[in-house]
Amino acid sequence: MTLGLRVAGLRERKLAITADLHWSLEEMRAKELGKQFLLNLSEFLPVYSPALRQVYADYDTYFTKTAVVILPDPTDFTTTYSHIPEKSVKATGILLHPTPDGVGVNLRLRNHQSTTLPLDKAFNLIRKQLRGPFLPVVKRGDLRDFDQLTPCLHLNALALGNADTLSRFERLDIANAMEERVQELQLSAHLLGV
Repeated sequence: MTLGLRVAGLRERKLAITADLHWSLEEMRAKELGKQFLLNLSEFLPVYSPALRQVYADYDTYFTKTAVVILPDPTDFTTTYSHIPEKSVKATGILLHPTPDGVGVNLRLRNHQSTTLPLDKAFNLIRKQLRGPFLPVVKRGDLRDFDQLTPCLHLNALALGNADTLSRFERLDIANAMEERVQELQLSAHLLGV
């Protein structure tokens, strides 16, 4: 491999990493509410970077006029989970959005109708259907408009059974840490609306 190809490969990787953590808001109508909603939920919802195959549980959220910039906490490596393959992160179609009573969860039902439930009730229902933990993560493209005046966050589910590069102990450790954040989110959801 020539030096030119290596440099080009490194440049492409750097661009992919940057794109994972730099989310455009240009298409959103509810930009300011979206920024506030993301900020309210950032301590509870980890961010996934496909380029680095990492989940960041602790990160800082910065805003420019047209973008969100996610900066992982460089000092606490215990809240960065590595070697998470992209096949372990599954889109769910579950949308969180602010309501006057906190955070609502929009779920698509089997009959293709959708309904909005309070976060606590919705997450308990999801866990029951999964017969196990629900480990939500967000990634680039998940902050979007719910309707013309309301933002939402699409949730992805971290399916650690597909993370075959991790040991059983590592998967259990990640699941326990993330489940603790989900429980904190459920307890705080009534305070996090916009």
